Amino acid sequence: MEFISVKKFIVASLLTLTALFCLPFFVHNEITDYFNVAIPETYSYALVPKNTQKYFNVQAYDSKTGRKLPYKIKKVGGYDLSRQYIKIDHKGQYVKEIKYVSKKEFQKKVHS
Repeated sequence: MEFISVKKFIVASLLTLTALFCLPFFVHNEITDYFNVAIPETYSYALVPKNTQKYFNVQAYDSKTGRKLPYKIKKVGGYDLSRQYIKIDHKGQYVKEIKYVSKKEFQKKVHS
């Protein structure tokens, strides 16, 4: 009788560990993307609204191809109310750093 309980506990523990291990591959937010080794850190460019320091649902463009990313970055924090072109150092939804860039640099990198 005890053997069955131990066996159920081991199976339940293994299933729980497997689910926790796989979670970052299916859930994308700034926390899980930070730890997910399958997501590379990359640079993207974006046009953001003026007169705010909080940008939501930002459509970013790949710095290598100039094309839209297949997803929007949910939340990006800024620090300059008067500028609207940014270069984002990010890993999926996790934003490591932003840098404001000129309109000329943005247009050079983005093919909308």
